[in-house]
Amino acid sequence: MKDLGGGRTRESRFGERVLTAANALTLARLLAIPIVITLLLAKKDVPAAVVFVLAAATDFLDGRVARRGGGYGQSPLGMILDPVTDRLLLSSVAAVLAIRGLLPGFVVAMLVGRDVLALLGSLAFGGKIKVNKMGKTATAVLMASVAVVMYRPGITGEIMFYFGFGLSLVAGVLYLGPIKRHLGVAKSAGSDRR
Repeated sequence: MKDLGGGRTRESRFGERVLTAANALTLARLLAIPIVITLLLAKKDVPAAVVFVLAAATDFLDGRVARRGGGYGQSPLGMILDPVTDRLLLSSVAAVLAIRGLLPGFVVAMLVGRDVLALLGSLAFGGKIKVNKMGKTATAVLMASVAVVMYRPGITGEIMFYFGFGLSLVAGVLYLGPIKRHLGVAKSAGSDRR
């Protein structure tokens, strides 16, 4: 075990980086997903909306906690778990709302497909492609629209959902530049090794 100073070993530092306040908030959000889905399937929409809003709020909080942690709030686990949890929360709840006829099925199917591609991309690039502001805005609008649809189904929530989905498509286009740059760097690094 290598001493990192102050009597800390690499193993103890790893434990601190996993057991962070930001990761605890992300885990709470992950655990809220089956609760929201169960409530929606039981058609207890208002309690589902309340749990969903509380879960979505942890997304905002865990980011702030991680940034204030002086580097110790952000962990490798959190950098993977946070976006996966966000996409699972949004896609699974939207899918249940589509099954119930409260959201358009074809748009929700595209949203789920986009989320699967985004998750595969984040795994492939190992978190090297940073989330852009448009992507964050799109996620916030989509989360808000889903909460509105749960609380009071109708045209307002649906319009918000379409708007959020449109923003997410724009964000996807904006990701193409960093992806191309990253692929170009990886390609040139590979050719330099030859």
